[in-house]
Amino acid sequence: MKVSVSELQKRPSLLKSEEILEVVDRRSDEEVGIFVPKRYKDLFERLKIELEKSRKKEVLQKIKEADDMSDWDEVAGDGL
Repeated sequence: MKVSVSELQKRPSLLKSEEILEVVDRRSDEEVGIFVPKRYKDLFERLKIELEKSRKKEVLQKIKEADDMSDWDEVAGDGL
């Protein structure tokens, strides 16, 4: 269900809904966030942990690639 921030302020009971709410900016009809009901908390926490692991792996991979490239520069520089 799509709701605006002002609707949430006017009707806080919407937060007690069992539905996932899409919070939108009514002027631009652009999604600005979501509200996840408490019943999905465990599922959402597992998803959040997986996303964090994935981001950390990406950062570590970039660091490794940068480190590998710096080793290559040192080797190539020695040969000149």
